[in-house]
Amino acid sequence: MAHDIALLFQQCDPSESLPPGDKRYVTCEGVRGNDVVMELAKVIGYSKKTVCRLLTGHRGGGKSTELRRLQQELEHPSYGGRKFFVVYFEADEEDIDVNDVDFPDLLLAIVRQVGFALRNRLSIELAPSWWVKFIDGLKGLLGSELEFDKLALDAKIAKLTATIKNSPKARDEIRQALEPNTSNLIKAANDFIAEANLRLRDQGQGSLVVIVDNLDRIVLRDLDPRRTTHDHLFLHRGPQLKALDCHLVYTLPITMVFLPQAGALTNVFDSQPYVIPMIKVIHPDGSDNPAGLKAMREVVLKRLARADITEENAFDTLDTLDDLCRKSGGHLRNLLILLQSACISTGNLPLKQSDVAKAFGEMENGFERSLIRPSIFETLRQIDLTHELSGGEYDPILLYNLSVLEYMNGRVWYAVNPAVRNLAKFTRKLPS
Repeated sequence: MAHDIALLFQQCDPSESLPPGDKRYVTCEGVRGNDVVMELAKVIGYSKKTVCRLLTGHRGGGKSTELRRLQQELEHPSYGGRKFFVVYFEADEEDIDVNDVDFPDLLLAIVRQVGFALRNRLSIELAPSWWVKFIDGLKGLLGSELEFDKLALDAKIAKLTATIKNSPKARDEIRQALEPNTSNLIKAANDFIAEANLRLRDQGQGSLVVIVDNLDRIVLRDLDPRRTTHDHLFLHRGPQLKALDCHLVYTLPITMVFLPQAGALTNVFDSQPYVIPMIKVIHPDGSDNPAGLKAMREVVLKRLARADITEENAFDTLDTLDDLCRKSGGHLRNLLILLQSACISTGNLPLKQSDVAKAFGEMENGFERSLIRPSIFETLRQIDLTHELSGGEYDPILLYNLSVLEYMNGRVWYAVNPAVRNLAKFTRKLPS
C-alpha cells in the first residue's frame, strides 16, 4: 500500500499543467461559467485583424492547462474555424525574472520562442539582418563570446534573455542598450513576424498566434508612489505589448481586474480581460452544488485511474472524497495539495476523513500565519455575507493569496476560502 500511496502522490503534482489530450483532464465549463477557451478561439478565428487578449484567474486554478487547450483548439479547431500555428511558452521558465521584468525583455523572449518553434518544429530558419546585427552588437555584455557567432538567432537571443534573468548587473546594462531601440525592436519584430507568416503559408500552415503564460506571477511591488510593477507592464507598456503583428494572448495578475485601473486595461487592449473562475462546488447560500462536486470528484478519480488505484482502495467512504472536494473550494491546486498532504500524513490507503482534516488543518495554518491584521477579517466577513468584493484596499490581496475565491453563476460572485472560514479569527468578531 505504501507503493500505491506513492503513485497517488506522484499523480497529484500541483505544479503540473496538463498537456492537450491528457486523460486526466476534466471538462469543467458547465461548473465554471462560460467556456473561456472556446470564446478566445473564436475571437481569434473570426477576426480579420490581429487581436491581443488578456487572461487571468487564481494561481493554481487551471489557467495553464486551459491555455494548452486553447493551443490545441487553434491548431485543430473543433468549431470549423481557421487553423493557426501556435507558439505557447511559460515566460518565467527560461526567459524572464518575475521579480523584475520589462517590455524589451518580453519582446526578446517572444522573438526567441517564435524562432525556436519555427526551427524546431518546421525546420524554418529565420535570421533577419537587422536582428543579427543588433544582437551581435550586444554580445560584449554577455561576459563570454565563446561560439556566439555560430549560434542560430534564437540561440543568441537565449543568451541575452538568460543574462537578463540571472544577472542584475548585466540586466541594467542590456536594458540601457535596449530601451532607446524599443521602437526599432518592435518594427524589427514585426518584420520577423511577417517573414514567419510568409514561410508558414508556404508550408501550408496557419498564421502565427503567440500565447505567453505565467505573466500573472510577476511580483507586485511599488516602483514609485503612483505605479506598481503590474501597472508598468500592462498599462504603461500596454500599447507596446499589443503592437506586434500577430494574435497574442498574455496572462495577467488577477489583482489588476479588481483595481480602479481595470477600465484602463479595457481601453488599452480593446477588451475586458477573460477570467477563469473556480469550479463551483457550492451555491452562494453555502449549500453543495452537486455538479461542481461531481467535476472535482472526477479530477481525483482520473488521477487514481492513472495510478491504477480504485476509489474503494483510495478512500474509506465516498463522504471522505466529497469532504476533500468541498474543502478545496473548487480550486484545483488546493485539491491536489490537500491530496498530497493527506498522503504524507497517513502513509497508507485508504485515506480517512481524519487524514483529510489534518491536511486541511495545515492549509488553515498557512492562512493563520499570513492573515495577521484583524481588520482584514472585517472585510472577509463582509464578503462572506454579501458575496461581493468590499471595494476596500484588501480586496486585491485577498484574491491574490486565495483567501477569497471567484465563482460564476450567470453573474460573478465571491466566497471566502473554506480554510479561512474555519479560522477562529474569522468567526470571532472584534469588540465594539
